[in-house]
Amino acid sequence: MSEFPWRPKPGFDLSGKQALVVGCSTPVGRAIALAFAEVGADVAVASATLDGDEVMEAKRIAKEVEKLGRKSFSQGWDVTLPTNVQVGLKQLLKEFGRPTVLVYAADHALIRPIEKTGDADFARVQSVNLAGAYYAARSFIKEFPAGETGRLIFVNTLFGERGVENLSAYASARAGVAGLSAALSQELGARGITSNCISTGWMDYTEGRGPDDIGQNRLLRFIPMRRFGRADEIAGLAVLLASDASGYLNGQVFHVDGGVGQHL
Repeated sequence: MSEFPWRPKPGFDLSGKQALVVGCSTPVGRAIALAFAEVGADVAVASATLDGDEVMEAKRIAKEVEKLGRKSFSQGWDVTLPTNVQVGLKQLLKEFGRPTVLVYAADHALIRPIEKTGDADFARVQSVNLAGAYYAARSFIKEFPAGETGRLIFVNTLFGERGVENLSAYASARAGVAGLSAALSQELGARGITSNCISTGWMDYTEGRGPDDIGQNRLLRFIPMRRFGRADEIAGLAVLLASDASGYLNGQVFHVDGGVGQHL
């Protein structure tokens, strides 16, 4: 037996906490919402758009959370409209309660050369990925209870840090999310609210990734793990960042990319 046996410390679970996952219909949003519920949190979920399939997926995730014995609440949000976000959050406060953990997992990718990217396409990418993150965080902070500790977690990608062709619109939005998180970590830290990013690499749900067979996909040869990542491999880190155990982790970008960021 070790002279210094490790014992679980308080704070590594989310018992008694309430969380909100915005953009829950993405694979990572769904994985995080269910992981939070599995470790004790009540979890509200919201779509990032009013697309029918996305709103229905939010309802399905809420039901899965409830099957785990946790309280849930689903909403259809249009994160590009600040008033819609604010009204949605106020309704959530009345019917679900006051979350102290916000995860922004919305994702709208665009793979297109810059000269073929129209104004509307560019605006949409910025609105869902960056403006939506800003509106959600702002509404969350406006309604935040005084004296409580809180967590902001932005699911981002390394495409905002590394140059990849045909991703100029998407990369600029993603770089903005990293900047937003960094600024909020400084602005809110004294209030006990942390802000961090989870930066993903090529995942098994990444648009345009190609086949999963390394013999058919050159991209996999650049990933040290020789495979694409999975959504559940992000969820564990999100649980840590939402927990009391992460109280001094602030203003960081945590890469979950199989090591590819060190190679590029």
